[in-house]
Amino acid sequence: MNDKELIDEYDKIQTLKKDIEFKEDEIRKKIIDLAKEKNAEFFFGTHKKCTIKSYEKIVYPEDKAVIETILRNKGLYDRFSSVNYFKLNPAVMKGEIDKEVINLTKKEKAFRVSLIDMGV
Repeated sequence: MNDKELIDEYDKIQTLKKDIEFKEDEIRKKIIDLAKEKNAEFFFGTHKKCTIKSYEKIVYPEDKAVIETILRNKGLYDRFSSVNYFKLNPAVMKGEIDKEVINLTKKEKAFRVSLIDMGV
């Protein structure tokens, strides 16, 4: 398979994946609606059983500054915060952070494959 064929095949698979994920989400919503309508927690298919359970979900405000301030003021921030690796990684790569932290890390070769529309 040549490079053009590989890229075209990858593009085709990516498109199919998006279509399948969209369809999966639509069907999931229909199953949830049906469960609500019938007040049911499970349904049977030919080969599978589907369970539907509701649960409480926490939704935070978009601007989390107020929550962060309250947590800091009450001395709880360190308990609920975590390292932001998306910010830390570039600092480690550029050597912009303490050597003690850099020495705990290692670099590995990784690959990202992306598709870009050519606007044909």
